[in-house]
Amino acid sequence: MVAVAMMAAVSVKAQHREGDYSIQPRVGVTFSTLTNTDDAKMKLNLTYGAEYEYYISDQFSLAGGLLFTNQGTKFSDNNSTLNNYYFAVPITANYYVLPGLALKAGLQPAFRVKTNMKVDGQTYDFDRVMDFLFDNSDVKMNKFDLSIPVGMSYEYNGVTLDARYNFGLIKLFSGVDDTVLNQVIAITLGYKL
Repeated sequence: MVAVAMMAAVSVKAQHREGDYSIQPRVGVTFSTLTNTDDAKMKLNLTYGAEYEYYISDQFSLAGGLLFTNQGTKFSDNNSTLNNYYFAVPITANYYVLPGLALKAGLQPAFRVKTNMKVDGQTYDFDRVMDFLFDNSDVKMNKFDLSIPVGMSYEYNGVTLDARYNFGLIKLFSGVDDTVLNQVIAITLGYKL
């Protein structure tokens, strides 16, 4: 309780009013893996972009952004890594429980730009590998992803620390029975302009 009271006291500058808005460049890391894959491990990646936030009241805001993110996984059975590069468009509703401290949830459509697989230091275009392995097949890696981001952020003097967990909703591969989804934790640091 003392920590919460101190946070509320030092974040008075983070109080916003109805009609306020901000643009926030952001940079950070993601920890990503895939569901329903026995040998998948978390992989550390980079993410960066910007977000626009509009305050409907002093406690509620809507935000939309554009992030470039590298997701994927490491495989524990051999020395290989799957890298999925996306342009993500997070759209969140933010509820400020204390000045500067927000709980957030929303939707995040993402568009896959490219995918590569790194095996023993060699990098391969994953889409070409899929076409070769599954020629004339319905098995494809989806170009579109959708997730539900849920998290919280804390702002102090315009600097914002944001942490989110993205629940994947769309299968990574079409034409297969297994439901493999992206699983991502994103931690970013931003500055509200």
